[in-house]
Amino acid sequence: MLEELEIVEHYGRVNGATESMHIMLMAQCYAPEEVSAAVLITELATDLVKRGHQVTLVTGAPSYPYGRVFPGYQNRAYHVEWLDGVRVVRTWSYISPHKTFWRRALHYTTYSATAFYGGLFAGRPQVLVSFSPPLTLGISAWLLSRLWRVPWILQLEDLYPEAAIAAGVLKSRTAIAFFSAMARFLYGRASHISVIAETFRQHLLQIGVHPKRITVIPVWADPDIVRPMPKENGFREHYGLKGRFVVLYSGNIGLTSCLEDVLDVAVLLQNNPSVCFVIVGEGVRKPALEQRAQAEQLKNVLFLPFQPRERFPEMMAAADLSVVTLSPSSSRSSLPSKTFNIMASARPILAITPSNSEVAQLVQRARCGVNVPPAHSRLLAETIISLQAQPEQLTEMGNNGRTELLASFSRARCIDMYGRMLLAVLESQTR
Repeated sequence: MLEELEIVEHYGRVNGATESMHIMLMAQCYAPEEVSAAVLITELATDLVKRGHQVTLVTGAPSYPYGRVFPGYQNRAYHVEWLDGVRVVRTWSYISPHKTFWRRALHYTTYSATAFYGGLFAGRPQVLVSFSPPLTLGISAWLLSRLWRVPWILQLEDLYPEAAIAAGVLKSRTAIAFFSAMARFLYGRASHISVIAETFRQHLLQIGVHPKRITVIPVWADPDIVRPMPKENGFREHYGLKGRFVVLYSGNIGLTSCLEDVLDVAVLLQNNPSVCFVIVGEGVRKPALEQRAQAEQLKNVLFLPFQPRERFPEMMAAADLSVVTLSPSSSRSSLPSKTFNIMASARPILAITPSNSEVAQLVQRARCGVNVPPAHSRLLAETIISLQAQPEQLTEMGNNGRTELLASFSRARCIDMYGRMLLAVLESQTR
């Protein structure tokens, strides 16, 4: 088992395991210009190649978040390309701009099914890693690992079906029972499980997964890409934000985002022209939020689409406060990756999350921001006004976050941890 092994601090030989591995990653979306989790998968794949490994990634045509295939790509049955040394195998999936439950389920299911033959045609690796969500991808990964007799690592980015239940997407008792059984089946058959948060690990322990089969490798940010920059910059100038106190949310505007709280505060502070709420991103809740802001004539709220990756560091630097949100129902099954980019940018976090969430605990431990529980709009408004009057404290919080990021959540450190885990799991299967 993993904890019984001596895991070396370098990428050398580990009890007979060779320095260079052939690693197959299976993930739903992958493209250098994509956002959110796809960026982390891109960085993981390319950095493993730089460390001397052979990496094959089985994925679909990039389409997130708009539900349309990106320009320059095609939704083919099978296609192979090379990106930064990574062999990328793309397979077909159903893609639709409509975000209904059944259309999304069909998208996940079709990719999960075609990923099986994509992986089969790509050839046998030494170790296989599949990312969840989608949970159904684990079935294809398990079948391939059985066929090839190679170790399989299940990477949990969210806990499913718990996250879908919390978001209100999954309501049928029959469907919940089915996916819960699928999750338990996969947890019991994976060679190892990698999770991004301690709360995820605790959940697995509670349902009977042995602690030696779980590794916590946190989400990371690249401090060389997202870095401290001047606040008054081109992003502020372009959107007329010069001199204003910017409260920024950037990310998926989904069912668990709690951005209704932000609009509630915008209503309370609409007579304070110095504060502006900037909401950047896409998602199923965005149209309703935009309609409300328009109906209530909120001049202090600005909605923007996802920004190009090259503009991302400047956008993050433009914030006085950067918002992370989690609804009470999702606080134990999700960990927003935006948290770590905020820390890398040396900006303070305004967490709108339950006090027992991983985000709230991180903010408190690192002293890199403040946490306000959801549905406390007046307290949230008072907190923003109080922090606006304390620029030195904001600077200190931002610097604390950057320091914590460099110590515990940097790209290089976390991918080193990932590489050691892969080597150890491979070695445990070969002795």
